[in-house]
Amino acid sequence: MNTKSKQKGKSNRRARRIRTVIIVVVIVAAILTGLVLYAQRMVAENFASTDDTIENAEVTVGSISTTVSGSGTLASEGVEDVTFPSSVTLDTIYVEEGDTVSEGDLLASVDAASVLSAMASAQASLDALDEEIEAAAEDEADEEVTTALDGRVKVIYAEEDDDVATVMYENGALLLLSLDGYMAVDVDAGGLAVGDSVTVTDSDGNEYDGTVDAVAAAATVLIDDDSAAYGDTVTVTDSDGSTVGTGTLYIHEELKVTGYAGTVEEVEVDVDDAVDAGDTLLTLTDTAYSANYDSLLKERAELEETLQELIALYKQGAVYATLSGVVDSISYSTGSTASSMGSTFDTASATASSSSDGGETTLLSIAPDETMTVSLSVDETDILSLEVGQEAAITIDSIGTDSYTGTVTEIDTTATSSGGVTQYTVTVTLDKTDSMLSGMSASVTITIEGVENALLLPVDAVTQTSSTAYVYTSYDETTGELGDMVEVTVGLSNSSYIEITDGLSEGDTVYYDASSSSDSSDFSSMFGDMSSRGGDMDFSSTGGGNDTSGFSGGGDAGGFSGGNVGGGMPG
Repeated sequence: MNTKSKQKGKSNRRARRIRTVIIVVVIVAAILTGLVLYAQRMVAENFASTDDTIENAEVTVGSISTTVSGSGTLASEGVEDVTFPSSVTLDTIYVEEGDTVSEGDLLASVDAASVLSAMASAQASLDALDEEIEAAAEDEADEEVTTALDGRVKVIYAEEDDDVATVMYENGALLLLSLDGYMAVDVDAGGLAVGDSVTVTDSDGNEYDGTVDAVAAAATVLIDDDSAAYGDTVTVTDSDGSTVGTGTLYIHEELKVTGYAGTVEEVEVDVDDAVDAGDTLLTLTDTAYSANYDSLLKERAELEETLQELIALYKQGAVYATLSGVVDSISYSTGSTASSMGSTFDTASATASSSSDGGETTLLSIAPDETMTVSLSVDETDILSLEVGQEAAITIDSIGTDSYTGTVTEIDTTATSSGGVTQYTVTVTLDKTDSMLSGMSASVTITIEGVENALLLPVDAVTQTSSTAYVYTSYDETTGELGDMVEVTVGLSNSSYIEITDGLSEGDTVYYDASSSSDSSDFSSMFGDMSSRGGDMDFSSTGGGNDTSGFSGGGDAGGFSGGNVGGGMPG
C-alpha cells in the first residue's frame, strides 16, 4: 500500500471517530433535555394550585381539650403480706392465687411441734436479754469533765442545767482551750514580713502588741491569749501607724473539750482562766446513759410480741387472713402445686419462701378487692402539666371497649433516661371490677386542659408563624388566589382542631390550600417516581468498539455508561 493510500485510511478513521462523538453528544443532550422537561411537567402537576386543593371551613362552636396518653399494666392496690414467725413450719396451705378470702378465713395450718420449739427459743432469748438489760442499767458517764492538757479557757458553751448532748449538737464542744498562749488574726499581707511588730486594737479600744507569725496569701498576726476575746473584730496597724487591715480573732492552737451524756451541774472555770492537765472544768449529774439500755428494751419488746404471736399460733393451730380480698401471690418454693380452694397440698415439698423480714416469713399476699393501679411513663415535655387529682380515662382491651374513670394518685419525679428521652412515672388509681386482673394491659388518657363553647377551626386552616397566626377569608376562583388575610389569636389545639380566641366569629368562613401541608412529601414522591421511571432508561452499555475514548461501554470511553441508547453502535 502506497503512502497516499495510508493517509486516506487514517483520514477515514478520524472522520468516523468524529461522527461517533457527535452522535453520542446529541444522544446525551436529548436525554438531558427529556429529563428537564419531565421534571417541569411533574412540578407543574404536583404544585399548581387548582380548585381541588382549596378548601373552606366554617368557624364552629364546640369543646376542645389536650391530653396525655400512655399505657401500662393493672396492679393490685394496697397489697398486704400475711406472715408468720420464721421458726415455724407450715403443714398445709388451703388457698391458691386468685382465691377470694374474707378476714379471719383459714389460710394454712401449722406444725405444733415447731411452734413449741419456737416458743422455748423465744423465752430463752428473753431471759438472756433480761441479764443484758440489768447490766446496761448500771452504765454511766464520768461525773467530771477534765482537761488532759495545760491551757487557757477561751470559750465556755455549757451552762448550768444544760444537757451535755444538746450543747455538743449545737456547738461541737463544751469549752474551747488555747494551748500555746496565743490568739491569732489574719489580715492582708501588704508589705508585712515574718517577725514584724504590729499593733492590734480590739473593739473596745484595747491595744495589744502583735507579731507577724506567717505570711502567705494573708499575714497571720499573734497576740497573747490572756485577755483578748475570742471572735472579736480587731484592727491591725503597722509600726508607722498605718492600718494594715481588720479581721476576727481566733485561737491559734485550739482544743475542744467534749462530752456525750449528763446534765451540767456546775461550771468550775471562767473565761481566760489558766488550767493544768487534770483540772476539773465541769461537774455533771444524770450521767447514766441509756442508748444501749433503750436498744435492749426495744429488742425485748419485739421478742415479747413474737412470743405472743407464737402462743396464738399454738392455740389456734393455723394462720388466718388478716383482711378481706384476693390472694395476690403465694410465696412457696418453685415446683410446688397449689390445690383448689378447700383441698390441700403437702408443704414438705412446697414450703413457704425462705425470705424473711425481721424474723417473719411471708406466706402470701392479699390484695383488697377495691382498687387497682396503672403506672405509665410520661415524657418530660408533659410531666409539668400533670398533677395529683386529675381525672383519667382507662380502657382495658382484654375486657372490652368500656372506659373506666381513674384519678392521678402519684407522680414520681425521679427521672429515667434512655436514648436521650427523659421520662417520669405517673400512677393512676381506679375502682376494681370483677373482670379486672393484675397484669392486664391498660391504656390511659389524662385530660390536661379543656375548653367548652370554644370557636374551632381545622388545624390546617390556620397558618402560624413564630409571632402571629392568620387565616384567609376569601378566594378568587378565577385567579386561584387566597385573599383578605385576617390575623387571629389562637388557644388550645390538638391534632385536628385549634381554638380561635380572637379575630373571628361563629359562622365565619375561611379558605386554605389543603395541599400546602403535604407539599414536601409530594415533592419527594415526585422525584421518587422519576427515579423509578428512570429505571426504564437502561444505561448499561453493550458494544461500541474501542474507538470512542472517554465513554465507558464505548470501548475505551470512561465516565458515561451508554446503555441501550449507545448499544449497537459499530466499533
